[in-house]
Amino acid sequence: NRFSDGLKSILSRHGAFKMNLKATSLRAIVLAVLLGTAAGAAPSQLSAKKEQAMPSVHSITSRYSFDDTVARLQAAFLAKGMSIFGIINHQAAAQESGLSMQPATVIVFGTPQAGTPLMVKDPEFALQLPLKVLVTEQDGQVKVVFNDTRALIQGSKINFSDVENSLANAEKLIETFAKFPKIP
Repeated sequence: NRFSDGLKSILSRHGAFKMNLKATSLRAIVLAVLLGTAAGAAPSQLSAKKEQAMPSVHSITSRYSFDDTVARLQAAFLAKGMSIFGIINHQAAAQESGLSMQPATVIVFGTPQAGTPLMVKDPEFALQLPLKVLVTEQDGQVKVVFNDTRALIQGSKINFSDVENSLANAEKLIETFAKFPKIP
């Protein structure tokens, strides 16, 4: 039928496997394609839209060593009255499992005063909180990676006006302390 032929065409254009599938497998693929394709747009249209969209994360190069960058960010969060809920050292966890990787530490931080009203407004937003920042080192450069505030709230019941004086300020704080020499 035409639907099956159209599906075969889509899958073959995207490097999918041969179409010697049973009916149940075909239904599963159809469901996956439909769920992964918004409003009937072809996957190539979705990637074009994604490329035009705002960045979901920011990545900036730190002026400091890996350890100094981690320490500076922690000090900055604490100086602003935020809590550090956790520090995840991915490199140490990898080493404990006999694996190796570049330095990568995630700092989990925030403040209930900023986060609680957002989670009251949209309970599902709790999946986005507390905030996180990744410090990693690749090819001799220390990178600080964090979520874009507008991207973070996208698809939630949270408006930018709800976060412009809280979450958005955390974004500015991260940029400041990774780039500038003196902690005020």
